[in-house]
Amino acid sequence: MSRVLEINNLTVKDGKGYILKDISLSLDSNETMAFIGESGSGKTMTLKAILSILPSDVEKVEGDVLIDGTELYNLKKDEKRIKLGTTVGFVPQNTVNYLHPLLRIKDQMTDGYITFHGRKKKEEALHKARKGLEEVGIKDVERVLSSYPSELSGGMKQRVNIASALMMDPSLLISDEPTSALDKVVQKQVASLYLSLLEKNKVALLVVSHDLVFVERIADKIAVFYAGEIVESGRKEEIFSSPIHPYTKALMALKPSMLLDKTRPLEEIKGYISEEDRNNEGCVFSSRCPKCRKECMERVEERKVSDTHRVKCILSDGRTQ
Repeated sequence: MSRVLEINNLTVKDGKGYILKDISLSLDSNETMAFIGESGSGKTMTLKAILSILPSDVEKVEGDVLIDGTELYNLKKDEKRIKLGTTVGFVPQNTVNYLHPLLRIKDQMTDGYITFHGRKKKEEALHKARKGLEEVGIKDVERVLSSYPSELSGGMKQRVNIASALMMDPSLLISDEPTSALDKVVQKQVASLYLSLLEKNKVALLVVSHDLVFVERIADKIAVFYAGEIVESGRKEEIFSSPIHPYTKALMALKPSMLLDKTRPLEEIKGYISEEDRNNEGCVFSSRCPKCRKECMERVEERKVSDTHRVKCILSDGRTQ
């Protein structure tokens, strides 16, 4: 396997302080990594840093973002556009509303392909689009190509967007909340589709999701985000079966299960992520942590639990759990 994505100590700041702090992770070909955490935890902002579409009020970016070994932020604007356009496929959040309502599917799928492969003709791009739609399980390909988005179901639009993201044969596929706005049946179909595509295309997948059932089914690695930091990361089995950070434990308690005691009230994580949390000297979760001690507010350390499992918590060494 080859290293597709590597992020080293990525830190992003605006005028108020940290947006992201010391983000480090890696992803190899044919691997899937999921970002989990509440809204505002930094998941989507990390995707934006990878895609170089950070907000205009960002004042400082430090660290490295390497795609296929190339440092993204060392590239000139046009070089960066070409690198991202040819090696990264992106399936956005709320994908059912992402397609342009006034353009036929065939035009939306082929325009980008022709732009990045200037010598390619329209018919070559259409051939690629047909193959892509077939690969994501669409049978009436010609009808879909000639349709406007309003003529397609939500699940069909999702498949079109995935096919579009794969048009350039990317080494990295990024999907932001792939199961949001879809019913349970379609969510299960989307999970099966991603697993099938990963096996066929040997592409690395980076996915952001609040759906822990989906994450458990599809991910190899998991990064748990809170207030702009990764507070715990590891293999799927390590995070779901042996979570260590209090925040990760709280998230795992929210995972739906038929084994839950129906007589007990549903679990919740009290409070919310505040801007102040991002600039804490100590643990970013200290203001909401039920196990917080004075030392937690003053310092934080990352501990290596295993070769693949890391946690950022001074209470994680077994002495004070």
